Amino acid sequence: MVEHSIQRVVNGDLITLVKRDEDGYFQLDSFIEPLITHEYGVGNRPEHFDHYQEDALLGKYGILVDTDENSVKWITNSKAKQLIDVLGWGAEFSEIELNASKNGANGVKGDLDGSLTDRSDRGNAGSATEGGAAKERSAADSNVHLTQGEDNERVAKRRIQEGQQGPMEDGRVGGGDSLSADASPMKKMKPVADLRLFSHDLGDFCDEELQLVKAPAPFQDFTPDERLKLEALLQRILFPDGSGQPQFEEALEEVERTYADVELKWDIPIDEHGNTALHWLCSIASVSIVQRLVERGTNRRLGDKMGETALVKSVKSVNNYDSGTFEELLDYLYPCMVEIDESYRTVLHHIVLTSGMQGCSAAAKYYLDILMGWIVKKHSRNFTVESEGTKVDTIIKNLDLKWFIANVLNARDLNGDTCLNIASRLGNISIVEALLDYGADPYIANNSGLRPVDFGAGVSMLSFNNEMPTKGTHNYTEDGNSIEQLTKRKVFPPPDSSTLLTRMKTLVSSISNEYEIELHEHEEKLRGLQIQLNNKREELAASRDRLAKARQLKDENEVLAERLVNIETSIKEEEAKFAQRTQELGIDPADYKDMEEFDADEPFRIDFIYAELETKLNEDFHGDLDSMNRSTDLDKFVEELLRRHGSRDQNANDLLPSAAVLQSRIGAYRRNEKQLEEHLSTIEEKHKKLENKFRKVLSLCLKVEEDKVDGMLDGLLQAITYEDPEEIDIDEMQDFLKKHG
Repeated sequence: MVEHSIQRVVNGDLITLVKRDEDGYFQLDSFIEPLITHEYGVGNRPEHFDHYQEDALLGKYGILVDTDENSVKWITNSKAKQLIDVLGWGAEFSEIELNASKNGANGVKGDLDGSLTDRSDRGNAGSATEGGAAKERSAADSNVHLTQGEDNERVAKRRIQEGQQGPMEDGRVGGGDSLSADASPMKKMKPVADLRLFSHDLGDFCDEELQLVKAPAPFQDFTPDERLKLEALLQRILFPDGSGQPQFEEALEEVERTYADVELKWDIPIDEHGNTALHWLCSIASVSIVQRLVERGTNRRLGDKMGETALVKSVKSVNNYDSGTFEELLDYLYPCMVEIDESYRTVLHHIVLTSGMQGCSAAAKYYLDILMGWIVKKHSRNFTVESEGTKVDTIIKNLDLKWFIANVLNARDLNGDTCLNIASRLGNISIVEALLDYGADPYIANNSGLRPVDFGAGVSMLSFNNEMPTKGTHNYTEDGNSIEQLTKRKVFPPPDSSTLLTRMKTLVSSISNEYEIELHEHEEKLRGLQIQLNNKREELAASRDRLAKARQLKDENEVLAERLVNIETSIKEEEAKFAQRTQELGIDPADYKDMEEFDADEPFRIDFIYAELETKLNEDFHGDLDSMNRSTDLDKFVEELLRRHGSRDQNANDLLPSAAVLQSRIGAYRRNEKQLEEHLSTIEEKHKKLENKFRKVLSLCLKVEEDKVDGMLDGLLQAITYEDPEEIDIDEMQDFLKKHG
């Protein structure tokens, strides 16, 4: 590939343009930075300019690129000329020849979404075409405009027939310059030829009444090897390795030899969108290969995942417009005219949508006129049925202009839009007027209540009612009816702007009221949910409090149960020791078996002294023995006791044991008390050692000094209140350890 650079100094800066000699394309990188500066200004250029911003910039200027195998982006020489004029470089690069005729067929590129290489002359051709068509429509409008039934069909036929003469005759637009291959897609329709009919995929239409049907879903029953074989064939045909373009039969034989054990299935989807080989070939206007595929039994009616047929793909790109192959393509794809996609859109819907794409208005106009002309011309053609013993299919027999106007032209999609409704919103005057001429109804509203006439569609046509031809004119239709007679049949009232404004106000008010009602309903629901949430939060908090109290009671119960077990164990040990001691003393435990309570001091008790002490303890000190010991002088109490009993009983001293016995008892009590104190000291020592061990364990676990453990016990106990390890508050414990660690 030969390239050369063109350098010029513009405003003190060296500008270098790289041109590809093969097709005259220019490298896009030479224009990007100047375009950014031109768009944002010298001081306002974005710091980071990513590929999304670059795509937006290219879209604004209508720049479509061609990327080569080295990922270098190129634009057509005509678009380069436009950018040079936009950037103000025309004087410096005025001597450079930017020949648009080099683009030719090599410049035709596209994908199934209508992304095509730029052709700036397409707009000029489109305007010339639309200008010629507009003149023809003006002449037609001065004669007649009818919108329903047989009158629509008659006017549509006249318009189609007139569109094949006059400005379009001999390949000229408006009697002007002849049309080149690049700038003349609106050629006159081809001479009448025999129409070959293939019925291998029309089984559903053989005996049924013709009606719109959804396109069948993409084919799913295939293996990876079968798909690989089909892709290899397409690669060999469309992108050959050598210099020459291989013939279809040669490529087919080569692939059959390579994949001899694999069946060749033409209807396999070859991309993630469900497009088949036929979809792609129709999009790039490869009619010859489309013919080969149809002859070999490919299913023409299949849609992609969105239900779009091969005919829809052909009108979503401008390749058939550039090469003038759309009429020939219809000879093979006419069954797709009666199919709709998943959005219930017909091929006319997609033609109108294509007209809204930049640079595609003339192409859409071409597709519309050729499609309607094909339907009219069909009745004058001879049919050749390719399948032996097969009759002419239902589509060919019933697909006339009357059926097409009644079922397709005014068909509504999922949103209730007709093709005229969409064209009216897009503001494409030439498409709107053409659809009205063919008989589209401007009063069909969509699901939102909007009609084409609300956007002005048909207003200029309706003004014809106030411009009746004079008595001396002699304008007649094909069936001999005069214009006066036809216009008396249908009189359209002029549109009332006040009614339109009232409808729009009513619509806006209705939408506003619905919004307010829905907003109020959602606010009420939100308020109710908020109240429920607050109630649930309160219930949750109360449940957590009850759970915490229950766990606390459970812990206390476990502590008490443990203490009870310890006490019961101690009681058993003491009873065992008591039994052993009583046995040593010769006391029979059976003698005391029926006693509810055994008092070890009872044998040594002095009854009248014990009774006085018990009475004094209960009456004067309410059972508080320590308080009685602190407040009572025992010597005075004994003297008073002896004096009181001595006055009543002269032998009170005889009631007391002897001094020796009392001394023995006192000694025994002192020894017993000493043993108890020693036993208590032993227990306390054991407890102290056990506490030290636990303190050591906590010190090692918490990694703190032992003398700090006692001060941390309350907080540590609170942190590990939950018994279940999964419910332990880890965050609280970590905060506690950080605070005291």
